[in-house]
Amino acid sequence: MKVSEVYLESFAQAVDRNRPRIAEVKEQLEDSGVKYVMAAWIDLHGIPKTKPVPMSEFEQLCLGEGPQFAVHSVSYVPELGPADSDQVVVPDLDAVYVCPWDGSMAIVFSDLFWEDAPYNVCPRQALRRAMQEAAGDGYVGYAGVEPEFIVMKYDGAGQPVKAFDNDPAHGIRPRRQAFGYDVELSIDSMPFLKDMIDILEGLGWNLHDVVAEGGYSQFELDFHYANMLEMSDRFVFLRLTLKEVAKKHGMFVTFMPKPTIGDWRSGAHVNMSIQHESRPGKNIFETADGDWSRESRWALGGLMRHAEAITAITCPTVNSY
Repeated sequence: MKVSEVYLESFAQAVDRNRPRIAEVKEQLEDSGVKYVMAAWIDLHGIPKTKPVPMSEFEQLCLGEGPQFAVHSVSYVPELGPADSDQVVVPDLDAVYVCPWDGSMAIVFSDLFWEDAPYNVCPRQALRRAMQEAAGDGYVGYAGVEPEFIVMKYDGAGQPVKAFDNDPAHGIRPRRQAFGYDVELSIDSMPFLKDMIDILEGLGWNLHDVVAEGGYSQFELDFHYANMLEMSDRFVFLRLTLKEVAKKHGMFVTFMPKPTIGDWRSGAHVNMSIQHESRPGKNIFETADGDWSRESRWALGGLMRHAEAITAITCPTVNSY
């Protein structure tokens, strides 16, 4: 994908971009044993949505002739309702992921269009638009995400509890020090972590490490950076993957900032860098002698100036506080 072509102004352009590659991608999926495809779009809560289709419908799906969705199913858009025309998905053939927990399924991240134009409340389209604007000035952005999460399970009474917690359920529970980097907790968690590590290595994401974080059953993943759009897709796919791996162990994963009182909270560190087309491979945030560049200070100033608006996205629920 050329960043200069990341945002397309019409439904027809998006479909035309897919046409030359449909047969090739379909053959690759069929050779991998995929029988079912989910064209996933993202709502304003960051939740992927889809309607599964068989592989026999793949070509129609890629041409924007697959399932349609009620336009008001993107959250927070009350001005549109059931009487309005549906939103249409166009798969991004650069964002195809065979599900490692079930190789018969593939997820293709997709963009929303409404009435033949990019749907302006589609988060993926909003990111494409921002990337296009940056590319117009010669810039390409990259990001690496370090997500934190807590693994839980249900006890005999149906109450959610930490999955890795050897303290007694009743009686005296010692107040422990933070579990950060703890070897014993890491060992106890390895049946779950091994499956997760093997999957991420198989995806080729260059997983750097897994961190036992400060809370019971809390972990962080560190993996390699990618361009903004690819990293966003990976982050969504990662959340799905972690949930599916946890289910196989009789557990579940939560990304809530703070699911229990008096415990550490979870977040996601976003490490950003920017390159200029005239200096590919060079992070413009760093000077030749390893200091902070002027561009990095301007970028920080922009984050500070828009902190209130950014917080509405990064900390969107009461639980964030």
